[in-house]
Amino acid sequence: MTLLTTMMERPLDAGYQEAADRRAAAGLPRATSTRTVLVVVLAILAGFLFAVAAQSLRPKPTAAAAVKKELVTRIEALQKHGTDQEAKVAALGKQVRDFEALALQQSGGPDLTARIKDLEIQAAAVPLKGPGVTLTVDDAASTVADGNAGNRPSSGFQEGRVTSGDLQIIVNGLWGAGAEAISINGHRLSSTAAIRFAGQAIIVDFRPLARPYVITALGDPQGIQQLFEPSFAGLYLSQLTDQYKIRSVMAGADSLTVPGDSSARLEVAQPIGPTLGSTAPAPPTLRSGTSTPQGSTGASTSTGRSTSSGLPSSNPTSSSAVQGTGSPASPTSQENPS
Repeated sequence: MTLLTTMMERPLDAGYQEAADRRAAAGLPRATSTRTVLVVVLAILAGFLFAVAAQSLRPKPTAAAAVKKELVTRIEALQKHGTDQEAKVAALGKQVRDFEALALQQSGGPDLTARIKDLEIQAAAVPLKGPGVTLTVDDAASTVADGNAGNRPSSGFQEGRVTSGDLQIIVNGLWGAGAEAISINGHRLSSTAAIRFAGQAIIVDFRPLARPYVITALGDPQGIQQLFEPSFAGLYLSQLTDQYKIRSVMAGADSLTVPGDSSARLEVAQPIGPTLGSTAPAPPTLRSGTSTPQGSTGASTSTGRSTSSGLPSSNPTSSSAVQGTGSPASPTSQENPS
């Protein structure tokens, strides 16, 4: 108690108190001012030393870092340029199709507009709009860097990451559940599209995908969800969530849009025979090189399942939809393009 009382009544140390009394007796201030020239100079010098030390400790950019930064800048610029060119190609392709339809109507021959439109739908060359589901798949919140993905086809991916094999199984499951048209992050899956990997990147037709992976599937929303969840693909996706914490969310929607395959182009033109009263061949019927109506397993939508406006019907479980499940058989080859 004596010590506490002394600290409360005389907080200043005895030595400091004596020095203050001596300065007061000499007619000086009891304490030195903090605004003296010496204090200011010392403060400036200390700040300068701290700034020099921080600058020297900052890591200097190496030649490799400078090259990497330049490459990233060039890649981003080229990706933007490619996206702009794809949009331009899509707009010009629509104009070409409009001119072709007008030319066919004015040719005097049989009107092949409806047939060409059906073939374009089967070849995934045109956008489609209608009801469907969106399945968003994303990596786990924290991934393990040991590259061990268990017994699933990992291709060297970390265990908490979505792999190309995972997307192949999921997409095939959606085809089997009655999906009529599918796209991943805006990339349309046709009979020639392939989901592959290159290093640690997932690519579709040599175009890289960025997480999260949003899979859009057109068809009957309820039918797709009811058939997908108990299927092998649905159980496989549930296992990814339980064992590897990979996140997935499926939601139905009344109006979804999948773009056309920008790589689909006309490769074969075959005449359908001469018109009546004429020995000259009739205008050719167009057949896309990516999908043909005879024996084609890559048709995402059949003629009897889509209206003339390209809207898929609400019956994804018909026999034509079952045939359409074979369309991703070619894309699911897990090859490394390198």
